[in-house]
Amino acid sequence: MIGRGLALSVVAASLLVTVGCSGGGDAAACPEPAAAPAAETELMPEGLSFERIGTVTHVVSTDGHITVQAVTAKPLDEVTVLIQDAVTAAGYRPAGMDNEGFEAEVFFTAGTYAAGQALVRRGDCEGQWTIDLVLVDPSMVPTTTGPAQPS
Repeated sequence: MIGRGLALSVVAASLLVTVGCSGGGDAAACPEPAAAPAAETELMPEGLSFERIGTVTHVVSTDGHITVQAVTAKPLDEVTVLIQDAVTAAGYRPAGMDNEGFEAEVFFTAGTYAAGQALVRRGDCEGQWTIDLVLVDPSMVPTTTGPAQPS
């Protein structure tokens, strides 16, 4: 009986958390996003800052790519421009945007190469947007005189 009571309590608690952060929930009920540890944010390309955008929640570097995940409460139209500015400050060039009102993509180049994209989607909590930014590691961008060499 104790196991069943515990299971029911866990189910009830998860329903409360889900309702509190669902698209129709009260924004005040949503917890603040947890910031990524410094060891992760140090993986971000030099010059890239999300200070004006939102909270970086996770950063990983794998196979020549850097992935930055973040959460923001800024309006979609504003956040796409801020992402473009932030990534440009890190040495990439904007290559276009596609904003459909419920999600948006921002594209980047480095030299003549496609070098990344940010995908912004509605978050679990009302008024929040999630950001998934994937960039080619700057040390892996090919130069015009030869193939890419890791630094």
